[in-house]
Amino acid sequence: MKKTYEKPVLVKRQRLSNVTAVAINSQGNPIIPPGGD
Repeated sequence: MKKTYEKPVLVKRQRLSNVTAVAINSQGNPIIPPGGD
């Protein structure tokens, strides 16, 4: 059951990260996404 809950959370976090990165990019600031390597 734990894994079933972990996946959606990860996806939600990734989506939030993406939106935040896009918002920061719109301001012309450098983007350093977590775990981008």
